[in-house]
Amino acid sequence: MAMGHQSGLKQPMHSGPIYWMMAIRHSRMIYNKFRFVIILALAGLLAGASIDSKDFAAADLFQIAKIWTVEFVFTPAQWKAMQPKNGPGSGHRELGREGGRNGYAAANGVVLDYTHGNFSIDGRSFDDVAVRYKGNGTFFQGQGDGKISLKVDLNKYVKGQKLAKIEKLNFANNITDMGWMNEELSYRLFRDAGVPAPRTSYARVNVTVTNQKAREYLGLYSIVEDVDDVFTQDRFGAKDGLLLKPVTTELFRYLGEDWAKYNQMYDPKNTMTAAQTRRFLDFCKLVTDGSDAEFAAKVGDYLDVDEFARFMAVTVWLTSLDGILDNGQNFYVWLNPATQKFLLLRGPRTIHSDSFRGMVRLHSGEAFRLRVPIRMAIRFWLACLACLRFERFIWQRCGSSATRFSGLSGLLRR
Repeated sequence: MAMGHQSGLKQPMHSGPIYWMMAIRHSRMIYNKFRFVIILALAGLLAGASIDSKDFAAADLFQIAKIWTVEFVFTPAQWKAMQPKNGPGSGHRELGREGGRNGYAAANGVVLDYTHGNFSIDGRSFDDVAVRYKGNGTFFQGQGDGKISLKVDLNKYVKGQKLAKIEKLNFANNITDMGWMNEELSYRLFRDAGVPAPRTSYARVNVTVTNQKAREYLGLYSIVEDVDDVFTQDRFGAKDGLLLKPVTTELFRYLGEDWAKYNQMYDPKNTMTAAQTRRFLDFCKLVTDGSDAEFAAKVGDYLDVDEFARFMAVTVWLTSLDGILDNGQNFYVWLNPATQKFLLLRGPRTIHSDSFRGMVRLHSGEAFRLRVPIRMAIRFWLACLACLRFERFIWQRCGSSATRFSGLSGLLRR
């Protein structure tokens, strides 16, 4: 009876398999809830060199868990010189006037000039830097909200002035990204996929106009790495390749031998050599006029097909339509001098990945196909069949992206 009575007793709540299953589940819930705190704490412990240190590097600047404090100071004359000016438009959707900027704002006659100013980041000061507004669609929206994206050139007026070997910085206003995370995670996904893309961090941006405008907090911005010769030196170990920033829905279409027909459309960021011009024109001829057999045999000689497929895979997966899939902008073309092959690079932009979600059904297929010569579209999309082997990688990245989302959301709520 005693034994039977003992066996009928309830087990204590702190023992038994059910208790331990619940305890493990509860522990996992606590970890998932606070893992961004752990991530940020570790980021703080592993933080790199101080910004005032001679060892401060680009990796220290572009820390996703860091929010910098940035100050711009202008004289009234400098502030006036930076304000947008209206000029004649180009008559095109995105293409600016010859010799000027490209993009929607430029095509509509908006001129954004550099002005002189002083700049500091977390107390480290840079005198006489070049500053201008930047952006196109978001420029107009930013005007109404008082928060326009900015571009800073540390080296333009004071030669040799750099921050961690970097000469130019972009401050994106994130005005179409309510969570301030879309582009940061998108850039990271491109980089994880092996596509060269800018690094980012965050900044609280303040502006002062001496004797005219008291210090004003403009808001939270993203600091975005510029794609220039410093970028290509870091990624490819070379500055002497050809760097282009196209604005065209007919990429690599052959327009004849006169470079003047391509110049504004491809906006070269360095001085082109005769050999680079020849290489570009020969590839355009192959894309536009080559037979199917010739194209299949030679495309790999001109284009890094694997990198191109990765670029297109991530672009499609992100439904990133403010670019090659729609208006043909916000990316770069790089001719690698080591391989003599063209690559596509992800460039800084101000309209974010989910801003065109309602357009996906139309533009991701039909518009891209109709705006590009049909043979060229078929050839390029055949290259994208390599994306099928990329699918597993993308879904594996979903898990790590969710972790980063948790970390960023915690950081930005602070």
